Amino acid sequence: MNFRNEYELELEKCKQHVTQLRRENEELAKTLYELNEKLRDSEQLKGHFISNVTNEIVNPFTSVLALAANIQQLKEGDIKQAHHMAGLIFEEAFHLDFQLKNIFAAALIEAGKEETSNSIVDLHDFTVQLGEYFKSLLSKKKITLSINFPGEKNNGESLKFTTDKAKLDLILKNLISNSIKYSPEDSVVEVSFVIGNDELRVEVSDHGKGIKPEDRKVIFDRFKQLDEKINSVNTGHGLGLSIVQAYAEMLGGSVNISDNVNGGTVVQVAIQQGVDPDDWDDLEGFIIGTETSY
Repeated sequence: MNFRNEYELELEKCKQHVTQLRRENEELAKTLYELNEKLRDSEQLKGHFISNVTNEIVNPFTSVLALAANIQQLKEGDIKQAHHMAGLIFEEAFHLDFQLKNIFAAALIEAGKEETSNSIVDLHDFTVQLGEYFKSLLSKKKITLSINFPGEKNNGESLKFTTDKAKLDLILKNLISNSIKYSPEDSVVEVSFVIGNDELRVEVSDHGKGIKPEDRKVIFDRFKQLDEKINSVNTGHGLGLSIVQAYAEMLGGSVNISDNVNGGTVVQVAIQQGVDPDDWDDLEGFIIGTETSY
């Protein structure tokens, strides 16, 4: 009788074990299916990414070559036409330069080889350079770039922050470029800088068409873009905001997107104060100087 009870108990344990194994097998099969789907989607997105990148490089080059060839054919007295073509060449070269910076940055991020290099950034000088960089594009779209420093003390001192200047530069260029691109003519793109608690908070707001809540889930995807059109006039191929996010995280910060109360989009980036390069020199000297001989 005891033997039969032990047999039934063991049989029940085996059934439970088989049920558990079946459940685990189903979970593994589900996970494998999801991984295969993600791999398939990834390959499709990378193919789309490569196609877009190729066009973003080829189209401007083709335009520049064609315009340059046309300028060579101009006769004396065609200075007005030459000036117009030179402006078009500048626009295409500007676009190409900007996209190549993004492409190279994305490649380094994807390879895990991007590093930070801190320096002391004078934010006033920095913003003047940003204004000059977008001067032609702003003029063409009749958009005003308003840069301000809320809460700044008017003590005559420059506002400085220690961070990776090159990364901060590309973060702001991508955000401002997007705002200009999606803003209507005769509007304002506002950029504000606030320093507090060892943190720099930058806010870029525009009055464009905005970003739908459901689209905010994919705009940071390096291999995805909301606008599928491919031409040299329509800039952007899913790299800009993904680089902004990656760089912000590398600088110890974050990115947040919200609606502008007056219509449009507000992008907020917060980054942590970096270590002053001179501090690293002092630390290295301290480490070397405290070496003990035995």
